[in-house]
Amino acid sequence: MNNQKIELTGRIVTPNDPDYNSAREEFNTFFNKFPLIIVFAQNTQDVVNAVRWSRLHKVPIRMRSGRHNYEALSVSNAGLVIDVSEMKQLEIDHNNGTVTIGTGWRNISLIETLAAEGLVVPSGVCPTPGIAGVTLGGGHSILSRPFGLTLDHLLELEMVDANGCIIRANAKCNSDLYWASRGAGGGNFGICTSFKFRTHKINTVGFAEISWGISDLKPVLTSWQEYTLPCANKRLTTTLFMSAGLEPSLLMQGVFLGSVQELQMQLQPLLKAGSPLQVTIEEIPWAEAAAKIAEKQPATPLPFKSVGPYVYELLPEEGLSIIDHFINNLPPFSTTSVFFHGLGGAVAEVPNERLLIFTEKHYQTCQYSLLGSNQKVLAEVFDG
Repeated sequence: MNNQKIELTGRIVTPNDPDYNSAREEFNTFFNKFPLIIVFAQNTQDVVNAVRWSRLHKVPIRMRSGRHNYEALSVSNAGLVIDVSEMKQLEIDHNNGTVTIGTGWRNISLIETLAAEGLVVPSGVCPTPGIAGVTLGGGHSILSRPFGLTLDHLLELEMVDANGCIIRANAKCNSDLYWASRGAGGGNFGICTSFKFRTHKINTVGFAEISWGISDLKPVLTSWQEYTLPCANKRLTTTLFMSAGLEPSLLMQGVFLGSVQELQMQLQPLLKAGSPLQVTIEEIPWAEAAAKIAEKQPATPLPFKSVGPYVYELLPEEGLSIIDHFINNLPPFSTTSVFFHGLGGAVAEVPNERLLIFTEKHYQTCQYSLLGSNQKVLAEVFDG
């Protein structure tokens, strides 16, 4: 390789270019890093060239799709960032119920594009994370309970390895790499350039949105986890978001694959909790439901620190009190939030071939976040 002349291809951005700052920015602006070069790959060969160039010149690399790594691990100082976000090829095979895509697609764009064809691949809740990070990290969505994780739908992947070689992996070819990539593949084994997914047909869904005052936090969270989550038909997936700051909020959203009448019955315990301020239960197109959920998620870069454990059982009274304290005792000029995502259902019907971390019957995920412009305060709260 040392005797070869290898040139970078694709859309190349360096510190001298006017769009360098926007090109290097991550979704979490708590971190501020300055890469040597950013390559926006247009095809797989651009990725191959970038990997081989980095080896030749001994420049460390980072791989990036949606810029949503919470610790900004997809960018580095004085390194080469290989960004696949402009690789948005898409091919639908209606006969076999599959779709093959470039790894540059982001959640909401992929949802809208497939919905126009009456199809869906469960692919996250937030609108702007890249499909690569979602899939390689497991992939929770608002359709997780009926359909399972995003990784359960991945049939095949194309990857450029550390030597700059193109590898295809599926259940029969490079099956060990295929197995490991579904849940532990975020930057570990290579740079993914395309995915082939199994799809589901979808049209309209039952959509629910209920809001309360933040003072109802404890009774609502208690009802959500004791009745709505475990007792619900697996066709229902719900999230619960609570936040304190400039705009205090307590909001439940859910998608149900069934009638509005059935959905209303499923939500009766939650409707009796606290004093709901606004209730919406309706049948709407799937893409519209996904857009309504995306609207409540942060869509623009901002500074934050966040941690997100899995929850294996009902939170006890002490746990509820800790969350209540976290929400209602925020540092100055900051916003605190906690986001619960109900799992179970198909997620708990564990296929044997899943990675170990995804063979546990997780009850829900819980994400604690602190937003604010004071980096010292953010670091002190989470890092001590």
